[in-house]
Amino acid sequence: MFGGWRRIPKGSLLNVKVRSFQREDLRQVSLIERACFRKPYPPSLLLLLARLNPQLFLVAEASGKIVGYVSALPDSREVAHLVSLAVHPEVRRVGVARKLMEELLSKLRGMGFRELRLEVRIDNFPAISLYKALGFREGRKLRGYYEDGSDALTMSLKL
Repeated sequence: MFGGWRRIPKGSLLNVKVRSFQREDLRQVSLIERACFRKPYPPSLLLLLARLNPQLFLVAEASGKIVGYVSALPDSREVAHLVSLAVHPEVRRVGVARKLMEELLSKLRGMGFRELRLEVRIDNFPAISLYKALGFREGRKLRGYYEDGSDALTMSLKL
């Protein structure tokens, strides 16, 4: 699927478009999920997330390929929870995740949410750095949060 993919030049996101997830994106999003996570969500769960709150399931598309996605769900009327953020390993470190997050944050604000919360692996330094750059604050450490026993860090952003 991604073999022969030409990297997006650093600092150039002109050809990356963020849009709402569509059913036909499922195969590519599933491939990204498997490339990014030790315990990937099955396609059925990804589809359920998209159905539960379609306006908060976004994909980044470049040259007709899905290169990343972000999904969030409401916890309450004012608080949303980031379910997943993933960018294919071959196109990381060029701003795709930031672009996805900025679009998600804009949508959340427009929908009246006041806070976004998340958990992130304590050793996922690139993600933690991105979240901090977006204004997220560190919360508490959750010991053994993940199935493999890894710890998580909670983070939140006032919108």
